Amino acid sequence: MRAKTHWSIYLPAFLVAALWGGLALWAARAGAETVLTLALLVEAGVVPMLLLMAWLRARGRVLEIGSQGLFLQTGMLRPVKLGAALSMVEAVEAHRSLLQRLLGAGTVEIRLKGGAAWRLDDMAAPEALVACFEERKYPGG
Repeated sequence: MRAKTHWSIYLPAFLVAALWGGLALWAARAGAETVLTLALLVEAGVVPMLLLMAWLRARGRVLEIGSQGLFLQTGMLRPVKLGAALSMVEAVEAHRSLLQRLLGAGTVEIRLKGGAAWRLDDMAAPEALVACFEERKYPGG
């Protein structure tokens, strides 16, 4: 099973765009040229940067759960690749905040024997990943 990143990874960029867009509209009507300029600079510079960072983070994250183990890759520009046999995985857990529950996203935490841990935020269907891991590690029940 290959895990997918949830669309909520783009939420900060959308919120910044909405907030500064609203501020730009207000500034245009109120005649506040300095505020309008600042808002337009944020819209033109910061929002595209946030979207690009989220896109790189989403495209650079790979989690595969196979019959023999887990494979994780994070980062696109400087990728870090990690792997572990299923026998070395102590637990895979899903955690969700209230907002993540409402949006359908979650955090997946993978703990290995020996204390190492991987944490993946903004994952789609985290409970399905946990169920897939359980099924692969303990086939038949």
